[in-house]
Amino acid sequence: MEKVLRCDCGFEVHADDEAKFVAEVRRHALGEHGMQFSPEEVLQLAFRTELGEGTWQQRLGDETREDTS
Repeated sequence: MEKVLRCDCGFEVHADDEAKFVAEVRRHALGEHGMQFSPEEVLQLAFRTELGEGTWQQRLGDETREDTS
């Protein structure tokens, strides 16, 4: 099953292979936004986005705010 993740900047990742999907998201996040994700975080964010809980950057911002309050 193809996984798709859209970044707020317009970049989209499409991959049938989970390992390739995770690697591409991590590469983009670090290279373009200076953000580091573990493989588990990538999959969690993709799942949440799939459920309609916002984009991956919006979810990350929500989690960051939760951690610092």
